[in-house]
Amino acid sequence: MSKELNPDNLSSHYLDLFFNQSQDAISVFDMNDHIITCNPAFEKMYGWTLEECVGKPIAFYSTADIEKVIERRKLLYQGHSLANIRVTEQRKDGSLFEAEINMTPIFNEHHEVVAISNIAHDITSILQAEHNQLELERLQTMSTIAANVAHEVRNPMTAITGFIQMMNQDAANPYAFFTEIMGNEIDRVNQIVTDFLALAKPTVHDNSPISIRHIIEEIMIEFDAEFDERAIICHLNSTLDHPTIHGSKSSLRQMFHNILSNSSEAIQHTGTIEISLTAEDDLLCICIEDDGIGMDEATVNSIDQPFFSTKEDGTGLGILIAKKIIMDHKGTLWVESQQSAWTKVWIYLPLANETLD
Repeated sequence: MSKELNPDNLSSHYLDLFFNQSQDAISVFDMNDHIITCNPAFEKMYGWTLEECVGKPIAFYSTADIEKVIERRKLLYQGHSLANIRVTEQRKDGSLFEAEINMTPIFNEHHEVVAISNIAHDITSILQAEHNQLELERLQTMSTIAANVAHEVRNPMTAITGFIQMMNQDAANPYAFFTEIMGNEIDRVNQIVTDFLALAKPTVHDNSPISIRHIIEEIMIEFDAEFDERAIICHLNSTLDHPTIHGSKSSLRQMFHNILSNSSEAIQHTGTIEISLTAEDDLLCICIEDDGIGMDEATVNSIDQPFFSTKEDGTGLGILIAKKIIMDHKGTLWVESQQSAWTKVWIYLPLANETLD
């Protein structure tokens, strides 16, 4: 049997329900920028409880944005409302997140501003989805171009390769030194064309349940000889027995091969590669970390650009191909690095419901 409410208290009751059940973070600040009250969503989003922060001057924003914060306060204290403002907010643990905030002055009966209300909506996932969509469109455009270029280049290169092979087979060839160099350069062009075709073709050939652990273990075995030669120790650590995703085994093998190849070459000689598998909600998180030469920020920001390579004989398409494979599997990939120290490749893929032995 439902509880009857006094009509005089009905509005207040529903206002309390809205305040406490809202998924957006609601907070009220006094004119000294001290928090007066907040709802449970605020506590969850920012990491502070009401008891911890009430009446205190706590900065819920990045210190880099202090000038913008001061300008917003001036407008609010003058009685202006601010709608759909995109800001960078700061949690209790110091981590930052992107939010969209509506800020409204609260007036007393004399139309004087006595407090400020904030309603914040975390838009991190929205911005990430927008970024992923732009990346997907970029990769699709590049794939189309790659397919056309690869086709147009491969045919004439086949004829040129045939003629150079004939010249190199002629013992009287007076230009053997130069044609040998030409042959090596053509091999390099053919490798670029091969990578172009890999970038152009669909990477999800089927949608079968796949054990990521099995794939990584197989690739590690393939790298055994190279790891021994470079004195590299590679570990696989997993909190999961056999995490499973849907996708193409051959494509995922190529992706892991590209990344482990980069890690191995970054170490050069003597080092460690740590591969970890964990679950976060419905996502499989794969972290591949090496203690190699690392990269500076400019290099990290450029590694998924076509033909950018730090290797003398690299085509500059390996990470780009790996990223396309991950995005084709509805996942994300990003790289962190510290020069002369380490590199981490983070991969997130949606987990399947099935389990494999």
